[in-house]
Amino acid sequence: MLQVGFGSADITPPVGADIPGGFFPNPSQGVRDKLLATACVMHDGKTSLALVGVDTLLVSAPVVARARELIAQSTQIPAAHVLVNASHTHSGGPVLWRTETMADVPYVFDVAKGIASAVTDAWNSLHGVEIGIGTGHEPNIAFNRRFRMKDGREITHPGKPGTPHHHEIVAPAGPIDPAVGVIAVRPPDGEVCGIVVNFACHSTVVGGNQFSPDYPGYLRKHLKAIYGSDLPVVFLLGACGDVTQVNNLTPGSDFGPQHADMMGCKLAGEVVRTIRRMTWLNTAALAVTSATITLAYRPDPDVERERPPFGLGSGERVEEVFAKGRQWLSEERKKSPTLTTEIQALRIGPLGIVTNGAEFFAAEGLRIKEASPLSPTWVVSLANDWIGYVPTAHAFYAGGYEPRTGHASFLAADASQRLVEASLRALARLTA
Repeated sequence: MLQVGFGSADITPPVGADIPGGFFPNPSQGVRDKLLATACVMHDGKTSLALVGVDTLLVSAPVVARARELIAQSTQIPAAHVLVNASHTHSGGPVLWRTETMADVPYVFDVAKGIASAVTDAWNSLHGVEIGIGTGHEPNIAFNRRFRMKDGREITHPGKPGTPHHHEIVAPAGPIDPAVGVIAVRPPDGEVCGIVVNFACHSTVVGGNQFSPDYPGYLRKHLKAIYGSDLPVVFLLGACGDVTQVNNLTPGSDFGPQHADMMGCKLAGEVVRTIRRMTWLNTAALAVTSATITLAYRPDPDVERERPPFGLGSGERVEEVFAKGRQWLSEERKKSPTLTTEIQALRIGPLGIVTNGAEFFAAEGLRIKEASPLSPTWVVSLANDWIGYVPTAHAFYAGGYEPRTGHASFLAADASQRLVEASLRALARLTA
């Protein structure tokens, strides 16, 4: 029988620590809800793996390496079998960027220890279970934020009705992925005792200056209200580099705790509907593979061509931020023209999961799903590393915020295609 365990650790930083995710510093002034690292560990008698969702903006390769080292010391889970994913909450604690070291950001040691603690607790609670694997559909809470404009270029968040440039919108420049991936766990013929959810939308809803796990935290709250206050919920972020909660085509605000609560409620409802349709399995073969791929840094950009005339990433206040980012990239490229990053693929019975460290566009995640040899397949972005925005090759030249060169977007135009190909190679190895 398949064995599964769950564990959780509090990774909330002290009040006063910075909340990253914006262009400028944002010192925290309180805690709206605790930030967690939550783990689901599985063992089929031969192979073990861990799925870890972390309430942070991102996770860096050094932090994941440290967490895996600690996990290997306290469990029998191979380091390469641990998936660590950031929820991308923009109300999380200070994290490690490529411009810093772990010594510069002491909080990340607490994150690594929290990840290891959650996985260890999950390992120690392994017990025989049944699992269900299903896919729901929620198309009404996430929207592509890039738009084709009348001049032929693409703009990120061009503005809602009534703003100066809204009339220039032609159509969304890309899709969303409305799939709600669900793994549910229960003792044989018992009640649900743990859930893993995969969904693709930026965690940019709550805002403000208090720590919050954003809409994934409200998803947890609503699922706990249904299945019990002790229910562990692992959230794994889908491909949403160009997808947020903001609907630029309708008026009204799409921000704040109430909006995040609504999103969590709708997602929880779809999770429950998906669970009620599930076929329950007491066996599920596990497999994990991973590979390291090399991606090129981009050359110096045409700064004037890249600069959005309006929308996200435009305006005089941010010009210095992007100038510093271009200088950083120039220095990094002198050290090495490339970087390496991890692609990880996992199989849980019929389910395939493939990861990358990018803020990956929804269209590219859908391409992987359509070509995958496993059904269903989840694409998990911002996992095990952080390599910034990786736009499609078309978006790279069409413009907007995501391709604009800086600290958060620095790879060459072929990076997205290389990630797609490497992901499909990894998924294929799981079926060989």
